[in-house]
Amino acid sequence: MTGVGAAPAFDAQRVRAILAPFATGAARLSVRLEDSRGEVVATSGDDGRSATPSLSRELRVDGVLVGRVVATGADVGKPLVRAAIEALAVSLEQLADAERRAALTDREAAAHASSAIAAELALGRVQQRTIVSLIAPDVSGYDLASHYEPAREIGGDFFELFRVRRRGHPLGIVIADVAGKGIGAALLMAFARPVIHTALTAASGPADALERVNRILVGELHTTLFITALAGRLDVRTGLLRLANAGHEPPLLVPGDGGTIRSVEGGGPLLGAFPELGVGDVEVQLEPGDQLVLYTDGVTDARSAAGERFGKTRLLEALEGARGATAHHLVAAVRDGVEAFCGTSDPVDDVTIVAVGRKGAT
Repeated sequence: MTGVGAAPAFDAQRVRAILAPFATGAARLSVRLEDSRGEVVATSGDDGRSATPSLSRELRVDGVLVGRVVATGADVGKPLVRAAIEALAVSLEQLADAERRAALTDREAAAHASSAIAAELALGRVQQRTIVSLIAPDVSGYDLASHYEPAREIGGDFFELFRVRRRGHPLGIVIADVAGKGIGAALLMAFARPVIHTALTAASGPADALERVNRILVGELHTTLFITALAGRLDVRTGLLRLANAGHEPPLLVPGDGGTIRSVEGGGPLLGAFPELGVGDVEVQLEPGDQLVLYTDGVTDARSAAGERFGKTRLLEALEGARGATAHHLVAAVRDGVEAFCGTSDPVDDVTIVAVGRKGAT
């Protein structure tokens, strides 16, 4: 094999070792790997060609067919078995890619990897920007603003401000942070965002919405990544805000009357960790002139060149300095404070800031 698109030759001995556990597992499967021509490379025992039912998954590297995994047995229709075969297929694709790269010269491999990864990440960044909407709805009597910057090309923070399709069209507020960074966190973010949006629309309140989302994460995804999330519904007529917090940073209330900036406490564990959250709704009354600031821990965990954390004290100082300004200026004050503090240091986490202000009497 000399070209990027050529199919690699699998190491049969190595593949047999990978397939061996399927022959002794409870699912009683026969699994085989075929190359791109349909020739059997290795099996977990009997190649199972005459058995039914069967499950087949093509293996592709850079869009090129390099082989297929075929599983046969009575349990191939079970979700856990299908998930195991999918995981096996991904592992074999990675193995095939590694074999292909090993056959390239160092210069060819480096050039190909660099250009392919850069292109994929650039596309991922553009697509994620369409998922994390930076445009807030126009809500009469309120001032809304936000800032989002991933630590890498793509990130795991997300937020949303939207009008809920319920009586009075309350403002839905969501800010969340997947525990982790990079592609895995971004994928879970892309899944969780519409789930939380739908739950906040359908549920009786924010706490009920987070309980529904948690059940899906625990019961369906079986992921090792978790999510901190804050969800709220704001009655735009009265200024009454109901919030529920699943392990997220408490929001900060900036009173319009000059009172002390305070945290809105109350909450439970993060999403996906336990079968039940046990969280309740917390009510906050936004008076004219009040502003609520929500943020992810990428703000307080930001590091200077010397390794010092930005911390909550500097966050409060930035908000105090912008008190009385618009939501946009409030968000900008925190953003600029973090950027000035970090200087040229690489960001350690995604940074998300959201401000919801009730306009004062005119």
